[in-house]
Amino acid sequence: MRPSAVPIGAYYLALCGAMGLYLPYLSLYLASVGLSDAAAVQVQAVVPIMGLFVPPLLGLLADARHARIWLLRGFSAATAVTFAALGVVGGHVVAITVVLAAFALARSPLIALADATAHEHVVHHGGSYGRLRTWGSVGYLAMALLAGALYDATSIRLMVWVTTAMFGALVVCAWQMPAAPPRREAGALGGIGRLLQTRSLWWFLAAVVFGQAAGVCYDTGLALHLRHLGYGKDFLGLVVAVGVGAEVVLLTFSGALLARVRAEHTLAAAFAIGAARWVLLSVATSTAALVIQAPLHAFSFALYWVSGTTLVREYAGPRASAAGQGLFAAAAAVGGMVGNLGGGALFERGGGRLLFSVAAASAALAATLAVVHAALRRATGSREP
Repeated sequence: MRPSAVPIGAYYLALCGAMGLYLPYLSLYLASVGLSDAAAVQVQAVVPIMGLFVPPLLGLLADARHARIWLLRGFSAATAVTFAALGVVGGHVVAITVVLAAFALARSPLIALADATAHEHVVHHGGSYGRLRTWGSVGYLAMALLAGALYDATSIRLMVWVTTAMFGALVVCAWQMPAAPPRREAGALGGIGRLLQTRSLWWFLAAVVFGQAAGVCYDTGLALHLRHLGYGKDFLGLVVAVGVGAEVVLLTFSGALLARVRAEHTLAAAFAIGAARWVLLSVATSTAALVIQAPLHAFSFALYWVSGTTLVREYAGPRASAAGQGLFAAAAAVGGMVGNLGGGALFERGGGRLLFSVAAASAALAATLAVVHAALRRATGSREP
């Protein structure tokens, strides 16, 4: 890794490491403080609701004032503080919802701002976005493995405090990134205006909505599904770790892949493979089958994400990069909201079998929309709007 890229890689490591500590286990934590299984999933819908509005607006501000790193620093600190509050509100549904909303407001722009920073670094200094993003996957993998064993040996209640500590490390990493004083950036508003007028972009965003809805069913429902099948948190950690290990491999070679295959085509493939994965997960009950499906995470998440952020970079150009990544995050937030709200009801009604069957249908629709998007881009004869 180039020395100039080290702070970005470290930031991904801390951010995704924190996600590995809480994301697969948040439903279990909420259930442990008294929420029903359905409520434990449904209250998390407030997280993508915040992601619908904050990333595009913060991205636009970051572009217009050339203040991306300063915003990254401030919102990273707010993320640590708000997540810590989750440990003091007990099992009160309203209080949990308010705290999760505050946490979501603070955390929602972080990935979009980090992705814009990483893509800009690659443009100016070379390298691969996928290799930078790999450090996030390594952090997630290490922490997900640790967390499963740690929570089984101690208590799921520890989740809040170890995650808060990791978010504290995130703040330190954000302050290691060099940042010039904010200044007005001419052309940022015009750049986002031209982006929004691009017809094929909306087909891309629609595909992201349905693909993300399917993925969120996995994120919030896997722990509950495995628990109902009789598996413990250590096995959950293993399944997550196998998936993220495959993700690391794909991200490492994603630069070479995207140099040969257009991003709109890899996006459609990611959603199609995701649909097959959710079908398998809906019927798998044995240890072997559940582990075998895990490596498909390399496609259902990693290939989807690197393809999506690459497409946004191509659409947005340098003057609207953060706002463009914010639009991508907003589309993912809409899908996340749908997945959380619908996923809880689906799980309560038919368990993991119904939940992942519907996720498969959503991913198949995403793949269809992505194919239409690819056809529209091909018809324009240009990778750029």
